[in-house]
Amino acid sequence: MKERELRKRLLADPVPEELEAGQRVWPTVRAAWETRERVSWVERRARPILALAAAAVLIGAAVSPPGRVAAGWLREQVAIEEENGRPLVRLPAPGRLLVLSPQGAWVVQGDGTRRLLGAYEDASWSPNGLYVGVAGGRRLAAVEPDGVLRWTLTRPQQVSQPRWFPRTGFRVAYRSGDNLRVVAGNGTGDRLLARDVGPAAPAWRPGERHVLAYADGEGGVRVVDVDTRAQLVRFPVLDDVQKLIWTGDGRRLVVLGGTGRIDVYQPGRTDQRVSRPSERAVGDVALDPSSRRLAATDFDRASGRSRVLLMPLGGGAPRELTSVAGRLGEVAWSPDGRWLLVAWPDADQWLFLRMPDVSRIETVSNVSREFDPGATGPGGFPHVAGWCC
Repeated sequence: MKERELRKRLLADPVPEELEAGQRVWPTVRAAWETRERVSWVERRARPILALAAAAVLIGAAVSPPGRVAAGWLREQVAIEEENGRPLVRLPAPGRLLVLSPQGAWVVQGDGTRRLLGAYEDASWSPNGLYVGVAGGRRLAAVEPDGVLRWTLTRPQQVSQPRWFPRTGFRVAYRSGDNLRVVAGNGTGDRLLARDVGPAAPAWRPGERHVLAYADGEGGVRVVDVDTRAQLVRFPVLDDVQKLIWTGDGRRLVVLGGTGRIDVYQPGRTDQRVSRPSERAVGDVALDPSSRRLAATDFDRASGRSRVLLMPLGGGAPRELTSVAGRLGEVAWSPDGRWLLVAWPDADQWLFLRMPDVSRIETVSNVSREFDPGATGPGGFPHVAGWCC
C-alpha cells in the first residue's frame, strides 16, 4: 500500500525546478535550431518518421501531470515565436521588392535573396522592373537589378525622387534641390521643368503622352505635358501634398494631404472631387493594381493605435483590416493585388496581409537587421520603395 502511494506521489507531484530548467534550456535549443546545418535528401525523407516518434514521446509525456506542465510551457514558447514572426525567407507573392535602408538600396527576390545595389538614398522601378532609378547625393543613375550601372549624371544640388514614365520608361522625372527636372530614359537631354516645387514626389500619368503631375509649392497641383511644357490643368488643394497617385486609366488623381485628407480628382472635372477627411493622422496610401481600392494606414494619438484600412475608390465606407499598437508606415501592393505589405516600424516588422478578406497574415521580424547585416546595435527601419513585376 505504501509503495502504491509513493508511486502515485512521484507521478503526480512536479519535479522541483522543472519549469525553470525548461526555461533555461530553451534559448540554447532555439539557438541550435537557428544555426542548424542543411540535411541531405535521405535525412529529409526520415523526418516524417522522426516526427511521429517525437509526437509519441510528447503524448506520453503529456499524459502525466509533470508532462502537462512542460508541454504547456513549450506550447507557450512556440506561440510567442510564431507571434514574433519569421526571417525574410521568401515573398508570399510573385515579384521583387525595392527597399531603402541606411546602407542603401536593395533588391529582394521572390525567394528572399537580397542584393545591395549601392549606397543610394532613393530609388524606384522602371516599367517591368528592367532598371532601377537611384539617387544618392548629387548623383542620379540607372542600374540593372543585379547592380550593373547603365548611365549616370551629376547635378549641383541634392538629387532625389527619381520616377520613371510607366509605359515605356523613355522619361525620368526627378528632384534636384527644390527644382523638378526631366531626363530621357537613356540619361540624355536633362532639362529643368519647374522651380520651387512641393515635397511630394511627381507622378506620371499613364497613357501615350508624357504627362506629369506635381505639387507646385503654392498650394496647388499642376498637370503638364512634359514634351510641350503646356499646363493641362491646375487645381488648388486644401492641404500640404504628401503623395500623388494616378489610377491605371489615367482619369483620376489621388492626393494625400498632410493632415490626413485624401482627395480624388478628375483633371478637367474638378467638381467630381471626392474628399475623405480624417481626424486621424494618415501614414500612407497605396492604390491596388486594379485601381479599384485604396489601402491606407492611420494613427490615433489618443489610443496610440494604428489601423489598416481598405477604401473603395468609387465610394463607400472604409473597412478596417487590422489594428496594432504604435505607428504603421508605408503600404505596398503585390503586383497581382493579392497581398498587401504593411510596414510596422515600432515593432520592427513587416506584415503581409492576404487580400481582400485578410484570411492570413504573415509576419517578418527583425526587419532592420535583415537590411543591416553585421550591425551590433539597432539600425534604421528600412522603407519599401516598390513591389514590382
